[in-house]
Order: sequence, then C-alpha cells, then structure tokens
Amino acid sequence: MNEQDSESLDSLRESSVFELAVKTAESKAEVLEMIREHDLSEEAFSNRFPVLAKVAQGLPDVPDETAPPA
Repeated sequence: MNEQDSESLDSLRESSVFELAVKTAESKAEVLEMIREHDLSEEAFSNRFPVLAKVAQGLPDVPDETAPPA
C-alpha cells in the first residue's frame, strides 16, 4: 500500500464518521457545530453532502430535552 492509498482510506474513514455523526445528531445546532468543526460553510455542506443536508433539515432546531434518553 502506498502513501496515497493511506490518505484516501483516512479520508473515507473521516467521511464515514462525519456522516454517522450527522445522521445521529439530535438538532440542527449540533449539525451546524459539526460542519463548522470541519471548516465547511452551510452552502458547501449542502452542495457536497445533499443527502445529509436533507437529514439535517428534518431535525429540530434544538434537542428535545423532555424526551427520555435512548
């Protein structure tokens, strides 16, 4: 395995972790914090990850604090 292969594997891992984090987020605010941590603008996030952007759109603005923990 050469160095390039290693870099793309790391990128795939990072991308997978990011996708899982967005899919398990409890609020839009949580997703916004994640995309900022990855130095993405909201527009770049929507363009680059349109499916995840739709998932984020369906989230509440803030987490529901009255819901029992899972």
